[in-house]
Amino acid sequence: MGSVQMQQGPHLAPRRSMAHMPLGGKNIFQLRAAAEVAETAQGESSSRSGQQQQQQQQQQDPNANPYAGVVLPTSDESEELLRIRHSCAHIMAMAVQRLFKGAQVTIGPWIDRGFYYDFDIKEPLSDKDLKRIKKEMAKIMRMDLPFIREEVSADEAEARINAAGEPYKLEILQSIRERDPSAAITIYHIGEQDHPSHWWDLCAGPHVPSTGAINPDAVELESVAGAYWRGDESRQMLQRVYGTAWQEPRQLAAYQHLKAEAARRDHRKLGQELNLFSIQESAGGGLVFWHPPGAIVRHTIETFWKDLHLARGYELVYSPHIAKVDLWKTSGHFDFYRENMYDQMQVEEEEYQLKPMNCPFHIAVYKAGYYSYRDLPLRWAELGTVYRWDA
Repeated sequence: MGSVQMQQGPHLAPRRSMAHMPLGGKNIFQLRAAAEVAETAQGESSSRSGQQQQQQQQQQDPNANPYAGVVLPTSDESEELLRIRHSCAHIMAMAVQRLFKGAQVTIGPWIDRGFYYDFDIKEPLSDKDLKRIKKEMAKIMRMDLPFIREEVSADEAEARINAAGEPYKLEILQSIRERDPSAAITIYHIGEQDHPSHWWDLCAGPHVPSTGAINPDAVELESVAGAYWRGDESRQMLQRVYGTAWQEPRQLAAYQHLKAEAARRDHRKLGQELNLFSIQESAGGGLVFWHPPGAIVRHTIETFWKDLHLARGYELVYSPHIAKVDLWKTSGHFDFYRENMYDQMQVEEEEYQLKPMNCPFHIAVYKAGYYSYRDLPLRWAELGTVYRWDA
């Protein structure tokens, strides 16, 4: 939105003896009031003019971003938004337990631009349920209940958890004890403990002062996904509810606009619509088949990349797609990156590994030659295909 900067002159500060001195039939206070009214009218006129100009620009360019200039900080970039998002996770958990009797809560952290909470609920949550939960959250926010931090002993925390019948919280407490037997156990309450709507959770914080500090019109619940407890496939499957929270409704609208644009420009969608490439499940998930139009686009980009590197003093190299697993043990990848590598394959009674990275091969190229310090730096580049198990 366009903005108008108003330059305001110095306020008149008349002495007492001049306060009622007539100036053209009006005293100085009347003149000052008239000036302020005129200034306000001018500001409102300028604001309307800016809005009209923006609307005209939008009509001329329908692809223009109506939220240009709206800042969307991540939780790492804004302490206030971090607190809002973390507090929203607690408020959502409180709302879920108010609506779904027997629902068990697990963990609920803030994330980059929102929050989530994992629940053990018998019935699967639907979009209709999300709307009910959001409505209940708004009620809790309007109640303006305080967030209260309490530090208790591990034994006291355990007693309260057992009394509440929360097995997941008990497991979290046990993990804290195992990690640090002397760790302080903190509980965050929503509302006073004698309040009929009181709710609490194990938590280290931070939170906003009260639920009323959050604007319910700047909060939205987005989706439900499955998540195993503690990421272990042998454990209970939970329902993870994702949400987003902002300081102002306009930020929420801008974020939703950004997500909609991202979905509209989704490379998987565009790849099919423009006949650039396809991903065929019969061949395997994530494996890209480049069609002729896409191959031309790829060739053009790769040629540009190569020409740019050559012009800047780089030399091109090419390396194999697999190597003996011993190379990856020497480089350290096998020990520190193994969970993101494909399984090894047997070739002529030796173990080989699809490469997850290019660098060990470039070291091999370097070791095949003789170089002086005068030859450094060596600038080598490769458009190498790497294979990673990023599930």
